[in-house]
Amino acid sequence: MGTQTAIAEKIRSKRGDYVLALKENRKNLYEDVRMFLNEESEKKKLRKNGKYKKTVEKAHGQIEIREYYQTEEIRWLAQKKEWKGLKSIGMEEKTIQKEGRERKEWRYYISSLKEDVELFRRAVRGHWSVESMHWHLDVTLKEDANTTLDKQAAENLNIIRKWWRYSGQICP
Repeated sequence: MGTQTAIAEKIRSKRGDYVLALKENRKNLYEDVRMFLNEESEKKKLRKNGKYKKTVEKAHGQIEIREYYQTEEIRWLAQKKEWKGLKSIGMEEKTIQKEGRERKEWRYYISSLKEDVELFRRAVRGHWSVESMHWHLDVTLKEDANTTLDKQAAENLNIIRKWWRYSGQICP
């Protein structure tokens, strides 16, 4: 839902930058970026030119290795003109090691940022910390179960649930 040309245009019109996740609902763009960034020769070139960052973390009883790639080499990208301010594309390749097994996940992005792989990494990780916070609100505070129709009442209930939760009380 978030990767829409109108959203990119609105962000740029307010002088902001974007890093938007590509999903398969943007099939052609997703496939073009995926094929380009998964080409081993391209990954090797990006690593050599410093457009690469690797992090290793232990989390949730597993090792998570994240490799970030970012490039401004997008002249070939057919959809480039559709995205206001598009300057780079990027990828997060995550390897999860747990109990002797390994699994990989890939995420692809378009961005108005110039090549700065550390900034790109922070933007990607920041997105997932926001997603994690939303999950916490949905699961722990049962935000999704709220059926209050009045917007002001719903906001008030949201605040009350947070007070209860963080005061050590059990939330009704």
